[in-house]
Amino acid sequence: MSRLVPRFETTAALIQATNEVREQVVRALAAYIELSGRMREFEDTFSTQVLHAAQQLHDIIGQRRRLEAELDRIRTRIERDGYESAQEIEDDVHAVLTAEPDDAAETARHDAAPDAEDEPIADGDDGLDDAARKRIVRDFKRIVLPSVHADTSDASFAVFDVAYSAYKAKDYVVMEALVIQYRGEIGAEDDVGRTVLQEEAAARLSEYRAAARRLEERLRSVRRHVTDAEVHNPEETRLRMQQRNEQIRRAIDEEAEHVLELRRRLEALLDAARDGSDGIADE
Repeated sequence: MSRLVPRFETTAALIQATNEVREQVVRALAAYIELSGRMREFEDTFSTQVLHAAQQLHDIIGQRRRLEAELDRIRTRIERDGYESAQEIEDDVHAVLTAEPDDAAETARHDAAPDAEDEPIADGDDGLDDAARKRIVRDFKRIVLPSVHADTSDASFAVFDVAYSAYKAKDYVVMEALVIQYRGEIGAEDDVGRTVLQEEAAARLSEYRAAARRLEERLRSVRRHVTDAEVHNPEETRLRMQQRNEQIRRAIDEEAEHVLELRRRLEALLDAARDGSDGIADE
C-alpha cells in the first residue's frame, strides 16, 4: 500500500502546516537542550569526581611500582658487588629519586583521551549536502547568534551554551533547529516583504519536516545515553560518584604512603653509600 501524503490546495495551508512542524521542532529542541545540559552536568561531575581521581591513582601506582623495581634492582646489584664505587651507588640512587615522568608517555596518554567537548560531530551522517550546510551556517549567524548572545539578548546560558557548542562543532542538525526556532512563525510574506509562492511554501514545509526528523533522531540518541538513574535519581547518581571519589582518594593516600616509604629506603641506600657501608639492613 502506498503511503498517503496530505495534499495542500493553498499556500496558506502549506504555511500553517509548516508552522505546526516548527512547533514540533521547538518542543524537541527544548527537550534536547534540557537533556544535553543534564548530560553535560553528569559528564563534568564524573570527569571531576571519578576520571581525574582515577588517573591520579593510576599515576601514583605507576610511581610506586617503578620505585619498587628500582629499589630491588639497586639492592640486588649491591648484594652482588655490582658497583665499582660508593659514588656509583649514589649516582644511581639519585637518578631514581629525581626521575621525572616520561613526557612522551604523558603526551600520548592525554592525546588518547581528548575532552568530549573537543570532539567534532561526525560529518556525513546528517543527510545534508554542502549547499544546505552553507545555508544553515549563513542563517545561523544572521538569525540565531544575535538572539542568544549575552550582549544582544536575554537568552538563558543553557541555550547559549547549546548554540555555541553546536556552532563550534559544526553540528548542523542542532544549528538548523535553532534557526527554525528563532526565525519564528512563517507568514504569507518572507522577511523582505515579498509574497511567498506556493512552490516556495511547499519547499519550506519539506525542509522543516526533514529538519524535524533529524532532530528527533538526535533526541533519541541523547536519551539512549542518559541512564534511568540520571533521569529519575540524579541525587543518588551524584552521591555514588562522590562515594567513588572518596574510595579512590583513600587508595591514593595509601599509595602515597608506600611511595614515601620507598623513597625513604632509597635515601637510606644513598646515606649508606656515603658512609661506606653496604646499606642493606634487615627489615
